[in-house]
Amino acid sequence: MKTKLPSPRTIAYSSRLQLGFTLIELLVVIAIIAILAALLLPALSRARQKTQGIYCMNNTRQLTICWYMYADDNGGKLAPNRDGGNVGKAQADAAWAGGWLDFSTSPDNTNTEYLVNHDKYQWAAYLGPCVKSVSVFRCPADKSVVNIGGGQNNRVRSISMNNYVGDLSRTWTTPSKYQLCKRTSQILTPALMFVLLDEREDSINDGWYASDPDTKWQIVDYPASYHGNAAGYSFADGHSEIHRWRDARTMPVLKQGQLLPLNQNLNGDQDILWMAQRAAGVTSYP
Repeated sequence: MKTKLPSPRTIAYSSRLQLGFTLIELLVVIAIIAILAALLLPALSRARQKTQGIYCMNNTRQLTICWYMYADDNGGKLAPNRDGGNVGKAQADAAWAGGWLDFSTSPDNTNTEYLVNHDKYQWAAYLGPCVKSVSVFRCPADKSVVNIGGGQNNRVRSISMNNYVGDLSRTWTTPSKYQLCKRTSQILTPALMFVLLDEREDSINDGWYASDPDTKWQIVDYPASYHGNAAGYSFADGHSEIHRWRDARTMPVLKQGQLLPLNQNLNGDQDILWMAQRAAGVTSYP
């Protein structure tokens, strides 16, 4: 009885199945994966930025609601918004958020109770009884840390309050031609006056965000640009938004662990005009 021998072509195919992919096929697969990754990563990055932006707007909206509730409970008087290194630690320095942030080993950088525990810190955490959760005080895109106790710790806050709103607050230029609002009744255009914003990690210190609309093109503190060259804002009418910056000078290069030189005059920076108008809460500027 004769046995039929497999053809050379069948033998080659069987050997190929046993050996798996050829080098060329493997390289083709790797190239396809690399191309797909290159196409997907930017989209994933944009999706992540959008998600963080939505989360950030939700945070500032919650805080602004609690800011209004505090005013309602106190006859229209706005929560204290003092500036300086002693905020939240004495009656004269009462502040909606206590503590001074920097890149040192100071416990203020990690003490969340300065934000929410008003029973413990009677001159700080004025929104705490309403807010409860400490996570709303920090933008999810803020990656700033401090080295304490041999390990890296997240700083507790990335949000600051407009210096033109709040009891005990002050204007940068004195006197200012713009209204300093210590009561809700003094806010004439709520949709155009911001209450809270994301502040840059190398600019933020106390919870008081300084603007100087009396001096054209002047920027004192710097907003963050965590959301694709944009920052989160909440306004006195209750709405929140993400605003994109156009001038690179509004977004200087971040140098990790170093503080940014503040109080600069950036002639022609249109972003500053947008911020100045909404700090002062006026219908037109300058």
